[in-house]
Amino acid sequence: MTTSGHGEEETWFEVQLSVPWVVAGTTGVQDVINIAVSEVGKRVNQTSARYSEIVVQDVACPSCGYEYEAALSTTDFALVVVTVLAQFEASSAEESSRIAKRELGVRMKDIPLTVLGVRRASSAVEPAVETASEPDAVTDAPAGDRPESDASRSSSSAR
Repeated sequence: MTTSGHGEEETWFEVQLSVPWVVAGTTGVQDVINIAVSEVGKRVNQTSARYSEIVVQDVACPSCGYEYEAALSTTDFALVVVTVLAQFEASSAEESSRIAKRELGVRMKDIPLTVLGVRRASSAVEPAVETASEPDAVTDAPAGDRPESDASRSSSSAR
C-alpha cells in the first residue's frame, strides 16, 4: 500500500468489466474468440493494472440451461463478449472503477465498458498461471488427446 499526496491510503482493487468486441472478416467461432481475447489483451496490457485476466463470458440457454460462450458469428462480422478482470491501485472502489474505465476507454474507442463489480484485491499479485493442484496434470497427454482447457479461452498477465 502506498500513500498518495492527498493523505489517503491507496490499495489495490479488482475491477470486473464486460467488454463487447467486434471482429471483422471471420472464419470460425474459435478464431473469433482467439482474436477478441488477443486484441482486448493487448489493450489491457498497456494500462497500469498490476494483474489482468480476460475470459469469454458464458450465456445460458433459456430452455435447457446449457451454457455457451458469448460469441455471435455472421457472414462477415462476429461479436464476442469478454470479461476483463484487472487490478488497479486506488483509494476507493469507486475510484478504481473510474480508473479502469478511463485507462481502458482511451484504448478501446467506441466500446461500451460496463463495470460488473469491484472488490478489494488480495495483497499478493495473483499468479499468472494456475498452480498444479493435481499431480497428474493434463499437460502430460499428447496434444491430440488433450481436452480443451480454459487457458484457450482466457489470457492473463501479471505485472
